[in-house]
Amino acid sequence: MDCTTSSSLELVRRFWALYQARRWNEAKSLLNPAAHCLWWATAERFDGAPAIVHVNEVYPEGWTIHLLDLNLLDSGRNEPSDALQPIHQPPPDQQVQRVHSLVRVDQDGRSFYANSFFTIQAGQISAIEEYWADTQAPPAWRSPEAMPGLQVMAADRREGLSLQINELTAATSPPLAQRTTKPEP
Repeated sequence: MDCTTSSSLELVRRFWALYQARRWNEAKSLLNPAAHCLWWATAERFDGAPAIVHVNEVYPEGWTIHLLDLNLLDSGRNEPSDALQPIHQPPPDQQVQRVHSLVRVDQDGRSFYANSFFTIQAGQISAIEEYWADTQAPPAWRSPEAMPGLQVMAADRREGLSLQINELTAATSPPLAQRTTKPEP
């Protein structure tokens, strides 16, 4: 599989859809066997496709993923930190793309957010960097009375992009790039 804009976005969307469907082996097949995943908030690194999928497979059940945003990125990286060094180096002529996703995970009346940065090489996910946060009340000092212009927002209930597996096939859905491309001025 080549590394086109559409295929890279669809790969990440399918990855989240397979997690939501708990289709672990299929999700694992989208990862390079030597892929790694970094959870920066807890300083954890998972090496290898089996480890990345396993930590999600054994996460306590009852969660729902909402894919809120999906974007192709410019790399912007010149010298990655040691934590980001891949286990294997891609050939110099191999195209590498980066994709950002924003997901909300709802579980037991709480919501968690992940900004995830995927590295795509040769049609597979070779690295994932994730930054997780949860929803919580603001501190007492940051009240609407104390902060002019502050408004307390309602809970985020956006549905996001579809993660239905049958909607991710070429026969039933146009490529994601066709749905998300902004019109040219």
